[in-house]
Amino acid sequence: MKDEFDSRYYPLKRFFHRHRRFYRCRDMRLSVIGKIGRLLLLCRVEIPVKDPQMAGKRLLFISDWHWHGSERNFQQLADCTAMIKKFAPDVVMLGGDISEDADQLTALPELLSGLTEACGKIPVIAVNGNWEIGKRWLQDGYFAGLYARYGITLLENSGITLSGINFTGLPDISSIDYRRLPEDTAKPGAVNILLTHSPDGVIAADKGKFLCNFTAAFCGHTHGGQIRLPLIGSLYCPSFYRCKFDRGVFGRRGSDFKVIISSGIGEHRKGFRLFCPPEVVIAELVCR
Repeated sequence: MKDEFDSRYYPLKRFFHRHRRFYRCRDMRLSVIGKIGRLLLLCRVEIPVKDPQMAGKRLLFISDWHWHGSERNFQQLADCTAMIKKFAPDVVMLGGDISEDADQLTALPELLSGLTEACGKIPVIAVNGNWEIGKRWLQDGYFAGLYARYGITLLENSGITLSGINFTGLPDISSIDYRRLPEDTAKPGAVNILLTHSPDGVIAADKGKFLCNFTAAFCGHTHGGQIRLPLIGSLYCPSFYRCKFDRGVFGRRGSDFKVIISSGIGEHRKGFRLFCPPEVVIAELVCR
């Protein structure tokens, strides 16, 4: 199994040169519009679409919970619950790394039950991050089954249409099952959203015509660097491209495709954030 993992993951370094197709958008960025409770920032981004019937739809993106059942975790859940009830998004997206260490897996039902109770009839979709995929001793389909018990759809190289929007989910780039998809996943002329854990996964997927019909991608993983210094920015990011894709909105040359990278809401149990507050992202479709 290790040989299969290594042979699939490490050769992805050949995609290093492709990152030059992506640039930080100066005219489109995550803007802080308020604070949720005591701990979370609410960031907003507009996604241009051509269909006026899709204008006004809202997508909520939450990534990198790293849930371990702490008091801070429960406060974040309470803050997210209040925000969901206030803004009533059309779809809630979970960007992976929902779990913390293996000894905390039994605490996940507390999070999932609280989240889905707040969402009510709002559909919730998710992808696996590297923390879920790294727990390779678990039975195949463990997280898919766990999510399903709470009405959450886990997208693993699969798609779903919700509120007229086509969502495609890829597991984290570290998975040996990464991107086993046909080229026609996204439908021409529709609003197509790509969901995956890491920005590295978006760049690696930029092969052939795979990204041509996608409107935007949502990812996290970087924690925004987690430690940032004024005027300098992030000091380290777990990415092939270091701190280039730490957080924010990025465009792709030659297309209208955008990549929204959230700094997420959690951190490792022994870690902390500095000048990098946790955030959730609400994306609104606007007709332009």
